[in-house]
Amino acid sequence: MQATALPLALLQLDGPTPSLLENLTFGRIAMAGVIIAATWLTIRLVQRVIGFFSERVSRARFFFKNIEPFVRITLWFAATYLIIASLSPSTEVFFAGIASIGIALGLGAQDLIKNVVGGLVVLTDRPFQLGDRVQIGDAYGEIDHIGLRSTKMTTPGDTRVTIPNANVMTAAVYNANSGVPDAQVVTDMYLPIDADVDAVLRIGREAAVTSPYLLSTKPVNVLVANQFDKAPHLRLRIKAYVYDHRYEPAMQSDITARIQREFLKQGIHGPWGKPAAS
Repeated sequence: MQATALPLALLQLDGPTPSLLENLTFGRIAMAGVIIAATWLTIRLVQRVIGFFSERVSRARFFFKNIEPFVRITLWFAATYLIIASLSPSTEVFFAGIASIGIALGLGAQDLIKNVVGGLVVLTDRPFQLGDRVQIGDAYGEIDHIGLRSTKMTTPGDTRVTIPNANVMTAAVYNANSGVPDAQVVTDMYLPIDADVDAVLRIGREAAVTSPYLLSTKPVNVLVANQFDKAPHLRLRIKAYVYDHRYEPAMQSDITARIQREFLKQGIHGPWGKPAAS
């Protein structure tokens, strides 16, 4: 007789197929908890070690900070793999568990998936790294955390900003230093429209080159421009480089104070709200 092929739907495996839930025991759950705790402690230790060396070796600060996100994310992926592997009684159940988790995340956590993909894009494309001074949308500050779900920065006003990585992929990112300690600092001063331009340019340059925060190996640009926002005025703009971008606000304040004192001394403009004496 000719053998009749059976439909695939009627084919059954011999014996019951073990499931991930059936393999859950107190010992395995405890082991998963130990793996999570050990991973968390290891990451904390790595962060402390990297932070220690990045502060002690200032020239290699960005190198050490660039390692930390990769180590942290790799450790969490390894921990997830070990947990699922320890709970799976067989290879089939292991891959079935992975597939189930993927389906569940795809159906119920689409925003989370977008953020995770965004985190991987940030780590591979590297529009910024830890320690960079960056503007993302309306937020500006130093990047101090890059995770799979979000990126965190601290503003010059010491405010912590958390940005979902999905937003990072779609927003314009402005990087002020791109992995090096120095960065350009822009300081603006506003003067009467009829101020002595030559004196203004000279004072602006002197204030920049005498600032203790200046990186003298980079150029200093001093520019003036007429502006007419609400009322005519002269804008003085100083572009200079700070040797460590963490001192950007301090350098802006220092240059502003030096210029203001010299302007008052030379009568280029009077105290706030009062015109200079003619």
